[in-house]
Amino acid sequence: MPANLPPQARAAERKYIEAKTLPEKIRYLQEFISSIPEHKGNEKMRRYLRRRLAELKEELEEQKKRKSGSGGGGFSVKKEGAAQVVLVGATGSGKSSILAYTTNAKVEVGDYQFTTKEPVPGMLDFEDLQFQLVDTPAIFEGASYGLSWGSQLMSVIRNADGLVIVLDGSDPVSQYGMVIKELGMAGITTDRSARKIEIERTTGGGIQIACTGRISCRVEEIDKILKEAGVRNAIVRIWGDAGKEDIMGALEQTKSYKPSLLLINKVDVYPGALQEFKKLAGREALGVSARTGEGLGSLGREIFRMLGIIRVYTKEVGGEPAKKPIVMKQGAKVIDVAKVVHSHLYKNFKIARIWGPSAKYDAEKVGADHELADGDIVEIRIK
Repeated sequence: MPANLPPQARAAERKYIEAKTLPEKIRYLQEFISSIPEHKGNEKMRRYLRRRLAELKEELEEQKKRKSGSGGGGFSVKKEGAAQVVLVGATGSGKSSILAYTTNAKVEVGDYQFTTKEPVPGMLDFEDLQFQLVDTPAIFEGASYGLSWGSQLMSVIRNADGLVIVLDGSDPVSQYGMVIKELGMAGITTDRSARKIEIERTTGGGIQIACTGRISCRVEEIDKILKEAGVRNAIVRIWGDAGKEDIMGALEQTKSYKPSLLLINKVDVYPGALQEFKKLAGREALGVSARTGEGLGSLGREIFRMLGIIRVYTKEVGGEPAKKPIVMKQGAKVIDVAKVVHSHLYKNFKIARIWGPSAKYDAEKVGADHELADGDIVEIRIK
């Protein structure tokens, strides 16, 4: 190991080496990785340790499967609606009550701890969309180490499109700290700035790159790096400057970014909780009450905003706009809609006519790179 590690990293390394059980090894290896300074001299070591961490977690999962006598044992929720959003929170935070109030889900709500034993989905209506909300068993200290249902819970969170973190108004700051720590130890972040590069695999279209800074290598080199790693179709989003080493690091990056919305529940009982949380945690949040319904009427709108999505309505030549929208990420262009609708439209695209917020006037003629806005109507013409 490099000689320039700080004392806390050395201490974490010693704990990892001396650990006897798999959960302990995972815990201390996570601490070791997080305490290593992030600079190029340590990058190879960090990559090796992240791979070792993934191997230990897989080994722990295999142990659990053998003990349970089954090949499964995990939580699984089939995605429905415009997006799957998982409710995450400590026991007693009110996740189940929020799901029951806002959706048609039949969920058990109890006054005792750890009422929810497995994920429960429900559909939240928002204008002409539906979001799938999923109540989950409580997150707790040690969940990231694979204790109890921790591994299964983290698997559900990784599969989600976004998170709603529910905090009890009696002590939201410490609960928030615990949730973020456990997610971070499991390789999940809610901080977009922690992800300099995001590689989203797609089903077609080759390698597309969107960068807000400067790329210090040729685009062809990035294309080669990705294809050598088995990635032939993807959208690569880069925030700031980046080079080849950053791309290679992103391919091995274990942290998964999830957009999130914070709810401070029980504001009817703790009316000052929201402002106190904003002051101490420095984060925006929505104050709600699962008992009275306060604040929950805007939950759909806030989830829509949090996910960073738009609705686009397709239209055939001479026809009426579709009643059901296509859900796209903010920044989507006309050609992206063509790809989603049919490969024939994408391959033979000529022009498009648009109506709506991004159009200068109705039926404006635009090219493939025109950026769309929420509520746009798109009519695609082919060659």
